[in-house]
Amino acid sequence: MWPDKESERDYLNYRYMVDLIVDIATNKSLSPSTIGLYGDWGSGKSTLMKLAKDAIEQKAKERSKKWKMKDGEMDVDMPQTLCVEFNGWLFEGYEDTKTSLCGTILDALADEKRFGPNVVDYAKELRKKIDVKKIVGKGVKYGLDYFLTGGIGALTDLTLSNVLSSIKTNMNDVQAKDVEEVLSKFKKDDKTRTEIKNFREEFSKLLKKSKVENLVVFIDELDRCLPDTILEIFEAIRLFLYVDGMSFVIGADERLIQFAIKTKYKEVPGNNLDIGKEYLEKVIQYPISIPPLNHAEVNQYLSCLLLENTLIEEGEFDAFLKVVHSIGPDQELTIELLEKNVRQITEKCKPDMAFAKQISSVLAPSINGNPRQCKRFLNTLYMRMNLAKSRGIELNKNILAKLLLAEYFKSDFFDVLVKEANWDNFKSFEKGEALEDTNPFAVWKDDTWVKTWNNNGTIIGNEKLDKYVYFANIKNCYNHSKLDMLSPTARKSFDLLASGTDSGRNQGVKIAKELSAGEKAIIASELFVIVETAPEMNNEVLRSFTDVCAEVDMMDYALKKLMELPAEKYTFETYGQLTTFLNKLDEERKTQLVSYLSSNQQLNNTIQRTNQLTSSFKKKK
Repeated sequence: MWPDKESERDYLNYRYMVDLIVDIATNKSLSPSTIGLYGDWGSGKSTLMKLAKDAIEQKAKERSKKWKMKDGEMDVDMPQTLCVEFNGWLFEGYEDTKTSLCGTILDALADEKRFGPNVVDYAKELRKKIDVKKIVGKGVKYGLDYFLTGGIGALTDLTLSNVLSSIKTNMNDVQAKDVEEVLSKFKKDDKTRTEIKNFREEFSKLLKKSKVENLVVFIDELDRCLPDTILEIFEAIRLFLYVDGMSFVIGADERLIQFAIKTKYKEVPGNNLDIGKEYLEKVIQYPISIPPLNHAEVNQYLSCLLLENTLIEEGEFDAFLKVVHSIGPDQELTIELLEKNVRQITEKCKPDMAFAKQISSVLAPSINGNPRQCKRFLNTLYMRMNLAKSRGIELNKNILAKLLLAEYFKSDFFDVLVKEANWDNFKSFEKGEALEDTNPFAVWKDDTWVKTWNNNGTIIGNEKLDKYVYFANIKNCYNHSKLDMLSPTARKSFDLLASGTDSGRNQGVKIAKELSAGEKAIIASELFVIVETAPEMNNEVLRSFTDVCAEVDMMDYALKKLMELPAEKYTFETYGQLTTFLNKLDEERKTQLVSYLSSNQQLNNTIQRTNQLTSSFKKKK
């Protein structure tokens, strides 16, 4: 089993991004700076920040060795580097988050083990006499206009002319009097402006006293926070951004941050302002995006996870990682490569590498190259194996993995596969034989995902599947939902679609279009669960289901599921909701669905009248 937390070792060949973060964060000429580390949930942001923090601290240690020592202690004049970690999600709901961030930074400078009494006392005094909450609260209170023109750092320099100049290209219908009204409120508050200025001056003195040349703050889990918390943290960051030596590294899913900003600031003058994008561009000077893992990298990552539990003799796993770190972006991790570089461990590696290759061929395209999804898949697999073992049942790991892939990413296929009555039919399908139309697997013979799955090297048709099905059903008994597999971004999409509102549906579909194939499939299947389990037709969620399927290339799946619902469940209102979906179908499939719906006699009358009106309208045109 593998813990769901950041790794202290680089299994993903992130060294090139680590080096870039270190170079920017410790470059005096770029200070103060903010680095945005963008990536999906589970893409490795936390691991990358951990590796960067370790690299910065290691760089500082190596530099310290070059400085002279006095009486066995470090020279007090030596420039220092200080790294601070902050997780806004942990503080959310317990205390004011922006105060917590500022306090965390000041507390790091009040570390008696690292700094002398002059620095420690100064830091503690600054913490006591500055009302951080009061200072950084003003930016939010007076509105986003300040942020888009420079944030708190520019509050004391704002004038009507420079505000209008800054925003006129994006906010065409902003009136001068509106901006002047907001500015006047702040201009009258001399005390706040003085507090902001004094805080910066005192904090700069504190850094000089401490000899800290680079203070790097790592902020993680920001995309898990509520919109208000996110804005509070950004406001606090801006308080430090005009102090030399400060750098922030922020790990977040860019889409969720933009969504949070738009949620908080719905009413902003102007028609052309992408408020989420503008906001982030003002805060983040150096955006770095983590690319999704390609097929070869998913295979490599799975191999690393599996082999860390196999290569347990001293130096074995380090030797394996050395080979991994030598691989280029498009280069495969192969047995031949190991034979060439670390022959002594090759035989030990073969079983796990073969298993990783089997899984990655199907898993990689389904999860959009997400490392956390790889880890969760393996954890689910091994939990089931352990459950079976505790009952005295031995499961074949390869067969279980193949079935689990279908269960999560092709649920309708899996539901047919695990029915005992279909097992003989599946043998014909698995062998690639010509199938009669009556064979329940005939509909998937040309499905790209299923063909890849079927040809991954493991044969399951000769195995009795009842024991595998039993442990799949245990998951359902304990109310384990497929939604647990979704990233926060995908879960946000599902929640918006499930809300049934037009605005939620539109936003949910927009987010879903950017997700991995596996997450799209889970969202669609779970939306349909809501529809089929409702005592009466839930027309709003049905519309969400058909809309998202139409936008993510799942039209055939939607058509199949719609025809699984009893025709009697459809109503006149339902048919109206299906109009958009029907118009996107080709004539053959449209006729197929309409014919099925027409078996509902009451609905058939409505369909006939609708067709007559449509035909009459076309003739008039």
